[in-house]
Order: sequence, then structure tokens, then C-alpha cells
Amino acid sequence: MKADIEDEDLVECRYNNSVFRIPNKLFLSILLRSQINEKKYVRYKEGAKIYSMSEREFNRLAHDAGAVYKRNKMALVKIDIIDKYLEYFKE
Repeated sequence: MKADIEDEDLVECRYNNSVFRIPNKLFLSILLRSQINEKKYVRYKEGAKIYSMSEREFNRLAHDAGAVYKRNKMALVKIDIIDKYLEYFKE
């Protein structure tokens, strides 16, 4: 464990009778990411936030991946397709 992390900056997580202490920021990012990923479809603004990019860039990514579903004037993006598409660019 790093010496620059104070005890009050850690969260205790219990799993299979083991206790893990992880930094607050890491815990929150994991928690929020998992809550967001429960959705199958998102709009452009929310998708851009999930993937930490501009809305315009996410729009382009979604169209390139073929993940956009349109109904009337509403567009939804399927997250699973985006994730699979991004795996293609993995280095």
C-alpha cells in the first residue's frame, strides 16, 4: 500500500471472508461505472460521459460501431456494441 494514502481515504470491502482496503476514489469509480453499465442503451450525452470523451466524438464512435438505434427523433446507443468495437483497437 502506498504511504501517501491515509486510513480515512480507504474503504473496507469484504469478499469471501476477506477484507480489502481500497482508496475511496477507486471504490467510487468502480461503483459508479458498474451502475452506469447496467443500462443497455444510452443517449449521446450520457455515453460521452461514460467513455470520458466529447459528445461529438462519442456520436462519431457510435455511428462507426453501428450501435445507434433511431426511433422518430430519438437516438439510443447500445453500450455492448461500443465495448466490442473498442476491443478492436486494443493495443
